[in-house]
Order: sequence, then C-alpha cells, then structure tokens
Amino acid sequence: MKEGEQEYFPLFRGLPSFLTRRPLKKALIMGERPEKFAVYLAALAAFLGFQVLIADGANTFDPYLVSRFARRENLSPLVLLKKISIARAFTCHQFATLIQERLEPLLAPQAYSLVVLLGPSTMFFDEDVPGEEAAFLFRQTLAKINQMAGEKVFFLLSQSRRGINQRRIFLLRELYRMADVVLKLKPAAEDGQIIFTKPPFTLPRPWEVFEEFKRLAGSE
Repeated sequence: MKEGEQEYFPLFRGLPSFLTRRPLKKALIMGERPEKFAVYLAALAAFLGFQVLIADGANTFDPYLVSRFARRENLSPLVLLKKISIARAFTCHQFATLIQERLEPLLAPQAYSLVVLLGPSTMFFDEDVPGEEAAFLFRQTLAKINQMAGEKVFFLLSQSRRGINQRRIFLLRELYRMADVVLKLKPAAEDGQIIFTKPPFTLPRPWEVFEEFKRLAGSE
C-alpha cells in the first residue's frame, strides 16, 4: 500500500486539500446511482488490496460492474469477485444483526478494510416494523458503525432517495449527521457533478475516479 493510503481511502485522493486533511472514515454517497458508484469503489478497493465487505440492504449489488472493472484491469472477474465478501439483508432486523453482531469478527486485524453498506436506511423504512422499533435498531446500528470505524476500517455508505418513507425521513438526517463527508452525485448535460453537501463544496467536473466509473458503467 502506498504512503498515505493507510490514512485515507483512495476514493479521496485528488480532492481539495481542505478535505483530505481531515480523517475521513465514514463517507456517504447519495444522488444519482449511488449504489453503482459504491460497487465500483468496492471493486477498486479490492483491486488495491483492501479487505472488502459488503452488506446489501437494498438488493442493489451489481456483480457485472465488478466483472467489467476486472476485465479492464486484465484480471479474472472471478478472482476479483472472490476478494469481495457480500451479505444481503431482507429485513431491518437482519441488517442490524449483520452490522451489530456479524461484521466485526470478519475484519482482518492486519488488513485495511473497506465496509460498504448499500441502502443502510432502506429496510428501516418498512411500515411493517413499528417506527419506534425501527428507529431504535437504526440508532444502534449507527452506533456500532461509529465504534468500528478506525485507523484501518473505512465505511462507504450509499443511499438512494427512491422509495423513501417520508414519515421516517429523520433516519436519513441521522445517517447524514454520522458521516464525515457526504457526496451527492448529480447528473448534468455532459459531465455530471459531484456536490459535497458535508462540507459544502461543488466540483464542476468530477475527478478521475468518477470519470473512470462513468466510462465503465456506460460500457456494454
């Protein structure tokens, strides 16, 4: 691993210096196709040698994006996919159990780990679960994320606004507050934009990682 990557996940290389001086352990991606971008970054992290663990709470993991990334790097897609551990949750209780009980024992103590959470709020919008119970489980889950984020463990969260339960919009606000940095992917006529809503900052043109993602995601 190159010097400096031990402190900041490679996602943040090339960002404005006032951002990269901060210890960024928990990044939240929202907006246009946040799950796809998160999966792309998971593939990049696995390629760079990170231990990658994914908890999918929105059923949005796209293995074909990982495969296209592998082929572009002249790797076997199967080899790269095997470097990414994936667990899916279909209820908020399952998702909470994944994060609170099953994730930490999987972290390799000698490795730098990237934990990717796809749709960390999605299952907690379920009306079949009482609001107070969902909020309690969600807050316990966020507390566990805060506890685990450290020198060698980075969290990357992606949350779409599709299907949001407006009566539980406070869950998104709490997710937002927990993150060290929040990126909003915003489509534009040509290049797209990345807006940092926390801290507030706009990049009129995406940086190299996002440009590569767009090319890869748009390929057949």
